[in-house]
Amino acid sequence: MPRDTLTPDQIVQTAIELMDAEGLEGLNMRALGKRLNAAATAMYWHVESKDNLVLLATDQVWGELALPDPDTVGWRTAATAMATDLYAMFVRHPWLVQVLAAHLVYGHSKARHDDHHLAVYETAGFTTEQADRATAAVFTYVLG
Repeated sequence: MPRDTLTPDQIVQTAIELMDAEGLEGLNMRALGKRLNAAATAMYWHVESKDNLVLLATDQVWGELALPDPDTVGWRTAATAMATDLYAMFVRHPWLVQVLAAHLVYGHSKARHDDHHLAVYETAGFTTEQADRATAAVFTYVLG
């Protein structure tokens, strides 16, 4: 496939599918290129490095999470829904657990989720420090 026919979104989505099927250790540019009918080196034109690709894929997956409105559904329902959705994300994409252990995970979708999660607890009247502890506790519990 010529370089100009690949897109970063296409590469990231295919990387997610590859990692869902084969785990984080199954991600390499050769396998990714094979799935896209492109040379392994063509991936680097769009995603710079394997580590960058993993971070892009992680942020894409984090964007799958719903952000329920605590003013509409109540903070407890919103917090429960977010925890349930987070668990479902880890089940759909088990390679994320390895990513969290090996990479500093950041990005727009992750930040959006984290900010919203804090806001859910702040809506309930938690202080900023309490909200931070609550989100960390829920995340750690779900991850475990």
